Amino acid sequence: MNKERCVDVLDHFIRHEELLAVAVVDQNQSPVGILDRRKISEIFLKPFARDLLRNKRVIEIMDSNPITVDINASIDDVAQIIIDAGMQHMVNGFIIVDKGIYVGMATGHALLEEITHRRQRDLYTLAHYDHLTGLPNRLLFNDRLEQACHNALRNHTMLGLVFVDLDRFKYINDTLGHSFGDRLLIIVAERLSSCVRQSDTVARLGGDEFVIILQNIENEADAEIVLSNVIDKLRQPMPIFEREIQITASLGMAFFPQHDQAIDGLIRKADAAMYEAKERGRNTYLLYTAEMDHDKVERMSMETQLRMALDSGELSLSYQPQILLSEQRVVGVEVLLRWQHPHFGAVSPATFIPIAEETGLIIPIGEWVLKEACRQHLSWIEQGLPAFRMAVNISGVQFKQRDFCEQVKRIIDESGVDPQYLELELTESVVMTHAEFAVQALIDLRALGVKLALDDFGTGYSSLSYLRKFPLNRIKIDQSFIRHIKSTPANEAIVRAIIALGDSLGLEIIAEGVETGDELECITSHHCHEVQGYHFAKPLTPDDLSGWHRQFIQTSR
Repeated sequence: MNKERCVDVLDHFIRHEELLAVAVVDQNQSPVGILDRRKISEIFLKPFARDLLRNKRVIEIMDSNPITVDINASIDDVAQIIIDAGMQHMVNGFIIVDKGIYVGMATGHALLEEITHRRQRDLYTLAHYDHLTGLPNRLLFNDRLEQACHNALRNHTMLGLVFVDLDRFKYINDTLGHSFGDRLLIIVAERLSSCVRQSDTVARLGGDEFVIILQNIENEADAEIVLSNVIDKLRQPMPIFEREIQITASLGMAFFPQHDQAIDGLIRKADAAMYEAKERGRNTYLLYTAEMDHDKVERMSMETQLRMALDSGELSLSYQPQILLSEQRVVGVEVLLRWQHPHFGAVSPATFIPIAEETGLIIPIGEWVLKEACRQHLSWIEQGLPAFRMAVNISGVQFKQRDFCEQVKRIIDESGVDPQYLELELTESVVMTHAEFAVQALIDLRALGVKLALDDFGTGYSSLSYLRKFPLNRIKIDQSFIRHIKSTPANEAIVRAIIALGDSLGLEIIAEGVETGDELECITSHHCHEVQGYHFAKPLTPDDLSGWHRQFIQTSR
């Protein structure tokens, strides 16, 4: 610091008595000292000492070891500094730095007051804002929704509440990692915020659940423009960690006060609309209708009753025969789960299986199915029937359980069944979703001695390289390719190719859904090994299958 500038600083300091201290910084803006008024007064303000200015350098009259406080220091840190410094800095001041760079000065009183205010602001932020995205959290969302509804009533305007749920986010999070998922949520938050006005609110309720409050809406058409824009924005590629990903979202909207004047009811109805959007294929938005609420109540009721169905004996198994064509012999049965509800009657598996998978009920239900299939297999042998192969469908939720292989082994050991007669059927999409995991899991299962089949083959996205790695015994051709095969050349070509692929890999092929003589004739002409379907028998109860088998033997001789 040159002499002229030092004099200017000192003169300024002397004239402005409200300044208790002044910082001295170097050319890099780092503090190197502090001048306090007490020392300056002693040296320069006394008349006989004015001429000492020429004999004293600034470095001689300043504290060259200033007390610096980081801008992010806590109250406890500052309090300890004040105590250690002998309390004088409560008046004279601290130099405040940010990463070592001078940013200002403050007295102890002012610093403690500022830190207290900052802590209060931090606590408010922690309580009301999502720490990842910076969006309002559930608490602040509830408060803003309540205020927005009051304003809508007072101003006779309409309000739209939108629930946004990302499609298949859990899969992205599990496969690409939580850091990737967090970055994705941040980008989603930014894009949602860019789609609305400043007066609107975008909040994150948790996970991949977001909500939007649209205020002062003229009509439903205006709201739908916003929803359409959100769908388009989220669908655009997102650059994350040197790769691009595309996602979709399902949106549901309810209007205040048209759909509900109670906040809880409005939230429930927007959520019902979002859930319906997911049910209809995702990547879309829906406005609430009364039918959605009814469907959701019914579904919740169905979930509750499904939880009790296993204990109350409402679940049962049916068995569809599988025929070896070369010998016209029953070699196995597919085990099919049925639910006979005391009031609803027969509930379709297409209705209750997705509910069981979503709620995790498929785990205990699946275990019961395996145990019951093994018990029935041994019961038939005792009755004098052949040892049928028991083909049991395994849900993807079951298959992904860490202890699934141990569970299968325990059931085999406890039941005493010969494992070669137990076949586990997994869909193509399940094993390909986590292919590397599936390879090892299937190897572990095969080591138990059980058979493995790939169900619904041709409808998914099997990689030939993985198909060669999977220790499979059998491929099941999906019934969609069998139906009307004689009149659909494309289906016949696909079936022929699947059979050829299976033969080249040494796999047995079974066609499901064979219902007519023409379909059977076509399948047989292409040398398919086994078939099942209504042409031979529908799914049968254990007693009915025993009678059917005796009759089948007589007619096939």
